[in-house]
Amino acid sequence: MNVENVLRSTLRERAEHTGPAPADLADRVLGARRRRRRVRWGLSVLVAVTATGLALGQTLGGSADPRPASERDKRDVIGRADQSPPRQFVAAGDTALAAHYTIHWADVSSQRIGRRDYQLLDQRTGTYRPVPWRYLDVAPGLRTAAVLEQDLPARRVGLVDMMTGEVTRWIDLPGNRAGAVEFSPDGNRLVATTYDGAPEEVALGQGSVYPRSDARRNGYWIVDLRSGRAEWHKAPDEAEYTGFIPRRDFDWSSDGRSVRSPNDKKGHDYYDLKGRRATAPPAEKHLMSHPSGVSPDGELVAGGPAGKSQSTAWLIDARTGAREGETFGSEFVAWADDRRAVFLGCQPLECNDWDKRLERLLLVDVETGRVEPLSGGRPMNKTEKELWQPVFAPR
Repeated sequence: MNVENVLRSTLRERAEHTGPAPADLADRVLGARRRRRRVRWGLSVLVAVTATGLALGQTLGGSADPRPASERDKRDVIGRADQSPPRQFVAAGDTALAAHYTIHWADVSSQRIGRRDYQLLDQRTGTYRPVPWRYLDVAPGLRTAAVLEQDLPARRVGLVDMMTGEVTRWIDLPGNRAGAVEFSPDGNRLVATTYDGAPEEVALGQGSVYPRSDARRNGYWIVDLRSGRAEWHKAPDEAEYTGFIPRRDFDWSSDGRSVRSPNDKKGHDYYDLKGRRATAPPAEKHLMSHPSGVSPDGELVAGGPAGKSQSTAWLIDARTGAREGETFGSEFVAWADDRRAVFLGCQPLECNDWDKRLERLLLVDVETGRVEPLSGGRPMNKTEKELWQPVFAPR
């Protein structure tokens, strides 16, 4: 029906029911029609723009869902058996791969200098993206990363929003610079290990069979993220420190009440948050190696390699220290829950020949022995770029 017919029909109905039509009735009808056209056109444009935005976001690797990737995908096990290193989000039970890194070494004069190259989980896309930081750790919940800048040791620590990739806060570390940083189990504090030089820089030659680290660990910062207060404490175990291992980073006890330092002879030394010697939590009295860990229920400890085997590890009763048996996998990484753990290890057919040996992230049920791959394999005889290392955090 054209405009003239609409106008004629409307005038006729008006005349029949209400008498003579107002002089401006034709203008009213035509104006209403134009307004309806504008509304329909505006709705069409809005729909088109929204659809274009969604398509563009998907093309650029984003998601229409505003939630973090770790919350969008709640599957119990998210493995990438065909990816090494993983390119997309990996998780199992209560833990997730928050980042991974490789260490590249370069010989400069008489020094061998190591540089860590990290890929951090991008919570917008669910992929691991290169970042410029030289050391990082991720808080429980996978929303915030603590980072150290290019040249280690660093004079400050930054907090990065894993949704935007932006630094939201810098915390200065005056006087003593950090070469490592780690979140407490509750995510409210940081321990930052301080060194007087680059911790991944070692001296070559000098008649020794082993390269020797020039940097010395000298203490640690405890940073309270709620108040912003930071306190530095001198490392009290320097007499037992060996310079042949570049790093002696502090980390947290499982209960978050103390920090611990690796000790070659007895596993760990413990210190309270004021720098004083402390005792190990009950569940960690038989913690054998570093890294290793206590199951969430405090009953089991994942130990080091079982005997001469390079493909199995000990399980230890956390209360008594008795060996409970062996589990598949050579290097413990994280607990997924009370009875499942993530190990770096090789599957049976990939373990025998070192030249063909492949190690991957494996989810192991320590009760049933069931093994599920979480990543593709790392060829052990290949380049440094392929020997990536995982960083896990509670999800």
